[in-house]
Amino acid sequence: MTKRPALCAALRPALVPVSCLLLAITAAPPAFATPGGDLSTLHNGRWTCEMPGTAVSQPKPEASEGFRIMPDSSYRTPDGTSGGGYLLLGRALTFTSGPYNGRRFEAQSASTVLQLDSDGRRTGLRCVRVGPPVGGFSDAPQAVLTDGSN
Repeated sequence: MTKRPALCAALRPALVPVSCLLLAITAAPPAFATPGGDLSTLHNGRWTCEMPGTAVSQPKPEASEGFRIMPDSSYRTPDGTSGGGYLLLGRALTFTSGPYNGRRFEAQSASTVLQLDSDGRRTGLRCVRVGPPVGGFSDAPQAVLTDGSN
C-alpha cells in the first residue's frame, strides 16, 4: 500500500484524489508573463508610412506601405481590398497573415512603428497613426455612423 501525504491521509477516502490534486495545483510555481512582453493592440484607424527626411528634405510618403488597423487585431491594405491579422507583444509588432504576412515592426509609441528587416534591423520606413486614436467599429470602412458624419 502506498503512503499518502499526511494532509491527504486525514481526508475521507472519497475526497482524497480531488483534494490531493487541489493541493498540488496550489503548490505550483507562479506563472510568468509571455516572453516578448504583454499582448496589446494598435489604435484603430489609418496608418501612413514614409521614409524619413533630412534637414534639407521632406519625408517621402510610401502610400503602398500603409495600412488600416481594424478591431480584433486585424488590418486592411490601403485600397481596402485585402487584409489579415497582426500580433503586438511588448514593442514587437508582426503581421501574421494576409498580404503583409511576416512584416515586422518595432513600436516606438502608441502612434509610431518602425519597420524591421529579416535580421531585426531598422529599414528606415516608419508608419504613424493618422488622426486621433479611436476604438470600436467606428473605424471600419463599412460602418455607418449614426451622427451623420459618413
